[in-house]
Amino acid sequence: MEERLRRILRERVEEYLAGAERLLGSPTPLVGWEVLRERLRPLVAGWRVLLEVHEPHRRRCRHCDRPWWHRGEPCSVWRTANALLVARFPEERRFPQPS
Repeated sequence: MEERLRRILRERVEEYLAGAERLLGSPTPLVGWEVLRERLRPLVAGWRVLLEVHEPHRRRCRHCDRPWWHRGEPCSVWRTANALLVARFPEERRFPQPS
């Protein structure tokens, strides 16, 4: 039963992500901004929860139970978040933010 539940959860998450990719990958908008915004909100909330679970506590990642800065690096979840959400988009840092 546990394996079946894992498979179902994985399939549903993959389906959600594939739908989001379709919406974002289309050269012409498939839906309005309101629909897109509602589709992206769970992704933002999910990342926040995941990072909160991996927030260091007493110099250890709460989830990984290892030193947060193991060999000079944060846990793999924080490294992945940085790579996907920050370091991947260096062109955004070139332009000043509007005030």
